[in-house]
Amino acid sequence: MMTAMVIAMLTAITVWWLLIQRLLEKPWAERGVLAGSQETTTSSAPRVGLWVFLAVVTSLFGLFASAYVMRMHGHSGLAHWHPLVEPRILWVNTAFLVAASYVLQKARRFAERNELERLRIYFPAGGVLTIAFLAGQLWAWRELAATGQYDRTNPAYSFFILLTAVHGLHLLGGLWVLARAALRIWRGLSSASVVAAGKIRLSVELCTVYWHWLLLIWLGLFALLLST
Repeated sequence: MMTAMVIAMLTAITVWWLLIQRLLEKPWAERGVLAGSQETTTSSAPRVGLWVFLAVVTSLFGLFASAYVMRMHGHSGLAHWHPLVEPRILWVNTAFLVAASYVLQKARRFAERNELERLRIYFPAGGVLTIAFLAGQLWAWRELAATGQYDRTNPAYSFFILLTAVHGLHLLGGLWVLARAALRIWRGLSSASVVAAGKIRLSVELCTVYWHWLLLIWLGLFALLLST
């Protein structure tokens, strides 16, 4: 239990350290034209917006994690905490999300090289793997109910549903953005416009960073769930 909580804490610290380092770089102050494109300083705005949003998301899950730990060791008078046996499919789901993050990183490299033909294969593949992760999470809920651990009066069960549901909703929102970016990629295949290529690179970059971040958050949540 202590080992899992240490992992969760280290993950949270790593996330915050990366955020601080990125913000210290002051991306909003970047000037000049990006190599191979006609992107101007306006391209920094979406990046800053994403990092601010990620800071808010990280704070939200940090609060959930704190509430989880405090409730697990709650005072008498509250509903008793009954530890859950986490469904094994969570390990498979984690592998899906790791694979999605890896595939999107590959797609980002293809975007930087303007290899749109390969990009249109890898980028949607990241979305497919994410859908597999979400489907697996729903299956985990079903498995948990099938084990007889379904009890709304058990705070451990309520927290399990809350944490996985909120994380899943953030991924669903990301999938909507990813789908729009994928559509832009398909349109870009028939256009040699430098501006179009720059927009594609930016879209892929933002999606990739978002997925990496949600992967880190999930690893922290998974470690926390295993601690009980």
